[in-house]
Amino acid sequence: MTTRRGFQPTIWVTLASLFAALVLVVPATGQAQEPTPNPLLPPAPPAELPISAAPVRSVEVSEEEVVRGDPNRPNVSLVINVGAGSEPAVSMLDTLKEKGLRTSFFVLGWWAEREPGRSILKRIADDGHEVASHGHSVFDLTSVSDAAVREDLERADAAISAVTGKTTRPLWSASAGYRNARVHRVVASLGYRPIYLTVDSLDWTHEATADSVYNRVMERTVNGAIVVLHFDSPTTVRSTAGALPRLIDDLRANGFSLVTVTELLTAQ
Repeated sequence: MTTRRGFQPTIWVTLASLFAALVLVVPATGQAQEPTPNPLLPPAPPAELPISAAPVRSVEVSEEEVVRGDPNRPNVSLVINVGAGSEPAVSMLDTLKEKGLRTSFFVLGWWAEREPGRSILKRIADDGHEVASHGHSVFDLTSVSDAAVREDLERADAAISAVTGKTTRPLWSASAGYRNARVHRVVASLGYRPIYLTVDSLDWTHEATADSVYNRVMERTVNGAIVVLHFDSPTTVRSTAGALPRLIDDLRANGFSLVTVTELLTAQ
């Protein structure tokens, strides 16, 4: 056989083989089949496996009460208690959003049940804040039975989670500070960790002003502090709400990182 100058028969054979490897084989039914892998070509790389999400950190369930985070880290949590019964300072939510701060709200169940339209609690959750339990009703848990303590926490969780879509576990703080070792044992058996405070802003008093709240918090805040503020105490609208922007700015200017309670207690 003669060939055109510059071509060899073996080249035609090689090209024909490669072309055949790329063509779909169509059987009599007319349906295309997957091409047979060419042993001369390198195998296809394996499909990438999905990247696992980082584990969600959670505060350990225990009957041991927390009053402060790590004193060696400049983290501070400005927690906000909800359910004192006075006018809520909704402007605090605007301030938190403007300052880019997510924090922890400890909510009383009775307030979650009666808040008109549930719009404020829903906004708290939708804004990304951590919603924890402050119990259902304000009464002395140390003077009632274990069953009554359990009922208070379970009723609170049901009322709050009905709005937020999430359980309040594992964070709980006692309303009005009514707690003891027995109450803590019951609370832990329900999957909660008792949280107390490092700094009481005293913004729940009738004498509280924006300056008194600001000065007290700035003077007493230390590494790991849990600072308690209130959303609806008697003077909140003109005291805590007025102090909050300055507190956030000046605590940060002093080198503190403002975090949720979970972030405070799980920092690594």
